[in-house]
Amino acid sequence: MKTKLFFLAILFAGFASLPASAQVREREHREKERIEQGRKNGELTRQESRRLAQEQKHIRHDIRRAKNNDGHIGPRERKHINREENRASRDIYRSKHNNRNRF
Repeated sequence: MKTKLFFLAILFAGFASLPASAQVREREHREKERIEQGRKNGELTRQESRRLAQEQKHIRHDIRRAKNNDGHIGPRERKHINREENRASRDIYRSKHNNRNRF
């Protein structure tokens, strides 16, 4: 009985962690699309798009480092990554809506 409960607890924990990483990937994909769109329609300069891409790379590095530590992203790490993603999203918006355009 204990082994069944232990197995179910591990199985449940595994499924519970899937949406979090899927959510991170989805957000990363949306941010990348926003940067590409801004680059294509001239809202972002070359320098702005490079800086924003570098910011996304830094976030991916932090996610990878958090997963490598113990195999998953804990609440404290999730909060840090979420804060970085919010800052990156704000930076994308501000860069796309400033008066600098590609010529």
